[in-house]
Amino acid sequence: MELKRVSAFHTYKAQISHVLSLLFLITLFLCVSQGLDLDPQEKASLLMFKAGIEGPSQRLVTWVGSSCTNWTGLGCDNQTGGVVSLNLTDMNLSGQVHPGLCNLSFLEFFVLSRNNFTGELLSCFGSLGRLKVVDLSYNRFGGVVPDSFIRLGDLRELVLRGNQDLGGAIPGWIGNFSTNLEKVDLGFNSFSGEIPESLFYLKSLKYLDIENNSLSGNLHEFYQSLEFLNLASNQVSGTLPCFSAFARSLTVLNLADNAIVGGIPTCIASLEALVHLNLSHNQLSYQISPRLVFTEKLTVLDLSCNGLSGPLPSKIAETTEKSDLVLLDLSHNQFSGNIPLKITELKSLQVLFLSHNLLRGEIPARIGNLTNLQVIDLSHNSLSGSIPLGVVGCYQLLAFILNNNNFSGEIQPELDALDSLKILDISNNQISGEIPLTLAGLKSLEIVDFSFNNLSGSLNDAITKWSNLKYLSLAHNKFSGNLPSWLFTFGEIKMINFSGNRFSGIIPDGNLNISFHFNNGNDEKVPKERFIAMRDADIEVSVTVIESNELSFTYELSSVTGIDLSNNMLRGEIPHGIFGLQGLEYLNLSYNFLGGQLPSLEKMWSLRALDLSNNSLSGEVPGNISTLKDLILLNLSYNCFSGFLPDQQGYKRFPGAFAGNPDLCVGSPAEVCNAAHLPEVPKKPFEEVEGPISVWIFCVSAFVSFYFGMVSLFCSTRARRYILQTKV
Repeated sequence: MELKRVSAFHTYKAQISHVLSLLFLITLFLCVSQGLDLDPQEKASLLMFKAGIEGPSQRLVTWVGSSCTNWTGLGCDNQTGGVVSLNLTDMNLSGQVHPGLCNLSFLEFFVLSRNNFTGELLSCFGSLGRLKVVDLSYNRFGGVVPDSFIRLGDLRELVLRGNQDLGGAIPGWIGNFSTNLEKVDLGFNSFSGEIPESLFYLKSLKYLDIENNSLSGNLHEFYQSLEFLNLASNQVSGTLPCFSAFARSLTVLNLADNAIVGGIPTCIASLEALVHLNLSHNQLSYQISPRLVFTEKLTVLDLSCNGLSGPLPSKIAETTEKSDLVLLDLSHNQFSGNIPLKITELKSLQVLFLSHNLLRGEIPARIGNLTNLQVIDLSHNSLSGSIPLGVVGCYQLLAFILNNNNFSGEIQPELDALDSLKILDISNNQISGEIPLTLAGLKSLEIVDFSFNNLSGSLNDAITKWSNLKYLSLAHNKFSGNLPSWLFTFGEIKMINFSGNRFSGIIPDGNLNISFHFNNGNDEKVPKERFIAMRDADIEVSVTVIESNELSFTYELSSVTGIDLSNNMLRGEIPHGIFGLQGLEYLNLSYNFLGGQLPSLEKMWSLRALDLSNNSLSGEVPGNISTLKDLILLNLSYNCFSGFLPDQQGYKRFPGAFAGNPDLCVGSPAEVCNAAHLPEVPKKPFEEVEGPISVWIFCVSAFVSFYFGMVSLFCSTRARRYILQTKV
């Protein structure tokens, strides 16, 4: 199982202060406007705007009469009756903004965020010289920022975030037109070119967010006291400056997903107010200096997906009683050596990502000191030893991910203390022994991957207590015994993989109607190319840090809906109920000793891959398999199927799918497959026969003997395995 991690880091402190001040001022205007009548000309302009928009009719149903108080989203001047604020946030309105709004000459607060307005930004907005706040975020505006905005000399906040068709170059005047401008948010748009030089020098600027655009150019120093800087997901290059101008003010620095090179300068640690630092997905390299130690205020540190090397820093942040570090992500680098013991002193730590490095040695025994930990990912390293018993001290753990290491020993029965655990992945290690009965206590488990280890024994009933299971893989171990009767009793299960073990007996035929995913098709199908490449599940973990110590953990499971019991020693017939699972996308029962005939597969309309090869299945191939429109992979080779499959049934799109079925004729006229209609071989004259047995009769006898010998051979699964050693 491959884990992907997407962390969303939001510091709402700076944003909330702006939002609260805005709401306060708007509320103030609403309060002083009670009992006032709208200016008649402005009322007419508002009604023209209303007539041109679409949306639920009840949203602006109060826009009748003349009292400003009754009109939703309006605030008016207490003397003139002029509209001072217009706030229609999140009202599901659409259409184009009528230019009549440009007649609202007293307007100071203009907020249309989180709607579906389209069209270009109106140039006439530049005539509204009293505007202090413009928030048109999360709509579908397009075009460019009009140059007329340069006349908005009193503007404090310009928020155009989340309009994907709004682009072009960011105007060069954006840092010069208003000496009051404190907040610029142009994130998640389509701006290109370089960051205007004027933004680096705008003294009033406190908040700059231009993430997720196509901006380029070299990163260099800013010359104002910024509090929030987000340039993530652009094409910014160069090396990291010290940002000394806002050493005492900056709380959030997000430069993730750019092309920044070089090392991390130690002067970054002098940002004494820093709470969130995200430098992930760049091209940073070299070792981290031991002098790079952040203050105890740091909450989030993400240096993942770079080329950083050398040992892990023994001390990354001050470990005082006031330490606030919640998330530490050093994954996807080239760090080597042991996990430093100092990490276990970060008592506030909730998320630790060290995966995809070159780490060796054992997990520190004192890992249990981190009692607030919720996520540990140490996968894809060369860590060894046993899983330390001390980990049970991390009693709040939600995800424990150790796959692709060299861990050995047995699964400790005491792990049942982690009763909040949702994800447990110890796959691709050298762990042995049996699954302890005590793990029945892990009732919150949803994702379990024990594959590619040396686990053995028969399956006990502890697994039945994991009632929330969505994914269970015990593949490629040494489990034995009969498949348990409870195999299909999980209501939320999406994938069961028991392949590559020594299970015997029959496939249980009960409870096949319990799984929601097995019995209900999914309209959101994985693309064909990804489906073919998908050998296992992908887990995408999302961690959102809100404020100082509040954490939101979610994950998304990307897995085919399927059953894989291949490479075992199962016998008997395949339960007919399996062939009625409408939601099943993947079924692999290959390399067993299964017999019997295949029933109709017409109900398996979600099926995309079917592998029943290397068994002893017989009878005719159901003709309706080729009608399964989503079927991509089909393998029925090396069985004992018989009969005739004409070309018209479309099996040519599955080359090699029927190899090793001697009595099965594919793509030839029916009479050729029928021995009774084979053409007669011309006889030689009697005088040409030499001896009592002719050469011709001898050849025919030899051919028939060889033919029936090969039929017997291919219909014996065990013989096929030891002699042919063929896997399709």
